[in-house]
Amino acid sequence: MTRAWVWFTIAGSLGLLTAVTLTVNEGVKYRIREEQGLDPIWAPTWVAATTYVGLAVFVVSAVVLLAIALTPPQKPTETTPR
Repeated sequence: MTRAWVWFTIAGSLGLLTAVTLTVNEGVKYRIREEQGLDPIWAPTWVAATTYVGLAVFVVSAVVLLAIALTPPQKPTETTPR
């Protein structure tokens, strides 16, 4: 159970970090082109796709972590033979 917490927390964090980093990076590029008087261009396809994948990984991890948190712990099995 603890390993699942760790792995899904890391995966969700990396997904969110990827999405935020690419969004901020492309926003800065857009703003710089706008200030230079150039026609702003759309973000490349790979940036948009990676941003969506990062957000999807974050959402899936959040849902799994919520499910783990709401699931009652397992009862210990009897170790004494009958």
